[in-house]
Amino acid sequence: MEIKKLLLFVTSLVMYTTIAAQEMPKYEMQPYRDSINKLYWNKHQEVFISLSTTKDGKKENLESEISSEYDNPFFFDTEGLNFIRSHWAVDKNTKKPIVPQKELLWEVYADGKAPFTKSSFSAVPKFFTSDKQIYGKDLTIALSAKDAVSGVQITNYSLNGAAYIQYNKPIILDKEGKYSLKYFSVDNVGNIEEFTGKTFYVDITPPVTNSTISGVNIEKGNIISLQTKIYFNPTDEVSGVAKTFYSVDGGKQILYNGKNISLIALKDGEHIIKFYSVDKVQNKEDVQIFEFYLDRTAPITASDILGDRFIVGEQIYFSGRTKLKLTAVDNKSGVKDVLYSVDGGGFIPYADPFYLPSKQGLHIVKYYATDNTQNVTKGEDMGTNYKEFKLNVDKIYVDLTGPSLNHSISGDKFYARDTVFIGPKTKIKLVAKDGESGLNYISYSIDDVQKETKYDEPFPVDVTSGLHKIEYFGYDNVNNRNVGQFLIFMDNEGPVINYKFSIVNIGEQNGLEVYPSYASMFITIQDQLTGVTKIYYSLNGKPEVLYRNYIKGFQKNKVNTLKVRAFDKLNNITIMEIKFYIK
Repeated sequence: MEIKKLLLFVTSLVMYTTIAAQEMPKYEMQPYRDSINKLYWNKHQEVFISLSTTKDGKKENLESEISSEYDNPFFFDTEGLNFIRSHWAVDKNTKKPIVPQKELLWEVYADGKAPFTKSSFSAVPKFFTSDKQIYGKDLTIALSAKDAVSGVQITNYSLNGAAYIQYNKPIILDKEGKYSLKYFSVDNVGNIEEFTGKTFYVDITPPVTNSTISGVNIEKGNIISLQTKIYFNPTDEVSGVAKTFYSVDGGKQILYNGKNISLIALKDGEHIIKFYSVDKVQNKEDVQIFEFYLDRTAPITASDILGDRFIVGEQIYFSGRTKLKLTAVDNKSGVKDVLYSVDGGGFIPYADPFYLPSKQGLHIVKYYATDNTQNVTKGEDMGTNYKEFKLNVDKIYVDLTGPSLNHSISGDKFYARDTVFIGPKTKIKLVAKDGESGLNYISYSIDDVQKETKYDEPFPVDVTSGLHKIEYFGYDNVNNRNVGQFLIFMDNEGPVINYKFSIVNIGEQNGLEVYPSYASMFITIQDQLTGVTKIYYSLNGKPEVLYRNYIKGFQKNKVNTLKVRAFDKLNNITIMEIKFYIK
């Protein structure tokens, strides 16, 4: 506002300074006119009133006679709008008071209060403790200042003890660390705000999570067992870890509770655990991966038989020559130990195939294996003495004796003192029994022939006449063998047939002897070994009849043919045909 007669001048300046960790900028108190020419005065600043006849002329200080103790200088008493007044305005042309009477006012806005500055932190994750304020990444800080009268002239801030600079755009904090922020504002008449200081932290680094394995772990291949414990150890240096999550084999995400990871539901084989942590201002760690092989399969343990064996159902038979071999294989971590016990004895490490005790009867062999991840062979639980183990059990019968043997002769046979005579049709029957592993087969050999013939059914003996030895062998199912033998005398020749006519012949005709019609024939037979039994004959094609005393009744004047069959006591047969001429 332009004032023709009465001008106000600032004749005194007051300077405010505030000293902190660094020197604050200095600002002077001063009058201020805004864009619409309002006059603002610092309420703490002295005021002197001068009069002049011209705008730029000589000034005469105005002094109060009545209130001299409050004059030169005086101070505005009211925050905000103040008036310098004349009781009656005078017309500029007539120089006379205007009618109706009107008071003349000069407005002055007194400002004695400093601005108020507020900081606004962007909406990022934050975490407060009793002594720390921690913010996450992408933090920006906006400063906004207000002044009730003259308005804000400038806002300054200092970061981490640096020199104050003017604030004109949000402060971006993109580095991690501890921050000390100080700021203040100055209004247009030089009132300086007391600085505000804030200390806080910016955390932009995600946590670091390490996996820890306790217990069995074969580092080559990360092979672990059900007894292995997997833990996570997350760390975060600034805000601290809020949560750790993990998933197994692509399954749902699980909040880690600080305990070891349960493996009980996992199958034998390869697995992947993915895990990460989030700190308290939501910095998220990149997903970490732990790959491992869970070996929850115990070694496969089996017994093998080296030598004679026979298995019927669940019963196993060994001979005294048989060894038991134990074999264990493991699908991944490898076999560590194989141990076995015989007949309730202590468990001993297995090294080589072994014999069972040389005692006929049932023996119990228990055995188990452990792999390098402490899996133990599963099998039949054998009771109170072996509760800590799951065992494989073999029940083995050791058979040390061969079958019992016997024989019989069926068909033609003849006994003379201690010798048995047989014929070519006579059959030998061999019998063997075994009450342990059971009979496997019978074989035989004649006259010490090395090659044995397997016996299937009663058999005839194809040998020459004379004395012969028959050996026979019974084998059980674990190849135990018993031997038997006996002698037989083979008679495979028929008796000798002799004949004689009652008279001598009376001549020959065509090479045949000639006998008279009243002649009769006598037949005799002889056997040097077993003796004879009977004679049959047929004359001239007639039915065969048993020979008793003599033969007669020949046909006259023709050739007669007599067929004779003679038997010894083993039914060996001699056949003779006799031709002669009867007159």
